[in-house]
Amino acid sequence: MGIYDREYVREGRRGGGGFAGGGGVSPRARLSGWSFNTWLIVLNVAVHVFRWMFLQPYASKWTGMTEDFLFQWGHFSTRLGFGALEVWRLISFQFLHADGLMHLGFNMIGLYFFGGLVEQYLGKKRYAAFYLMCGLCGGLLYLILNLVGFLGVPLPGALGVDPRTPLVGASAGVFGVIIACAFIAPTSVVQLLIPPIPLKMRTFAYGYVALAALNLFWGGHNAGGDAAHLGGAIAGYFFIRRPHLLREFFDVFGNSSKPKARPGPRPGKKARKAKDPDNAEVDRVLDKVRREGLHSLSEAEKKTLQRATDERRG
Repeated sequence: MGIYDREYVREGRRGGGGFAGGGGVSPRARLSGWSFNTWLIVLNVAVHVFRWMFLQPYASKWTGMTEDFLFQWGHFSTRLGFGALEVWRLISFQFLHADGLMHLGFNMIGLYFFGGLVEQYLGKKRYAAFYLMCGLCGGLLYLILNLVGFLGVPLPGALGVDPRTPLVGASAGVFGVIIACAFIAPTSVVQLLIPPIPLKMRTFAYGYVALAALNLFWGGHNAGGDAAHLGGAIAGYFFIRRPHLLREFFDVFGNSSKPKARPGPRPGKKARKAKDPDNAEVDRVLDKVRREGLHSLSEAEKKTLQRATDERRG
């Protein structure tokens, strides 16, 4: 199998490896071949639609509360996440959004345009760890600043809100993704809609974070949300420069650093004829890109991939 016979290489060429396309997945791709970024968008939208159609209309009737049970179980707050040690909320709050479509819509648009580039760079598994870690760190910064404000410590950005105030949304993870794009492709151009001007990715990302920080320090509207945004951005800045730290994120399910054994030929069956050594090496390098991202390649592997690309074009 040559370099251009790989499905993800063909799709990457169509999508250009850029921002659009939610990870460059073809509409004909099977569900199992979806990128993690695509699954993120689908899951967030599905949860929101399910709550809107089946839970929210009956929330007060079933539970006597204004919010549905999924919101009650999954949102993050200082009282529940810290006081009651319900630590799963640092993950679950990332998949819940406020009523209406604006909160969900802006976050999913951000993932759609920027998430694919970061996943291509990190690889599927590390991108999943990166995104969830950015959201988790956003929740932690919200928690810290809320505790500081509750204790009356005069610190800029301290949140003097009720510890029961809920935090929901994918914004912290999205901020981390945008900051990662500023590292991966700093001079790429982002075309804004309002105002309609082009900006370099680096300028757009750091300017966006600066606005969130100013709103937080001045105690503006949604300062609690901006605390989470800033926490996600800080985590994104840190982990995109140290992706090796993401390797062990999912080790609770097994040792991710242990190489998987390749199955040999079945008993009674003859092994297939070995591949051409050059093609086999190219396939190995492409497999590594798929698992671990482009940044994981050594200089020799990059040269192998470039040589194969030049030969194909020639």
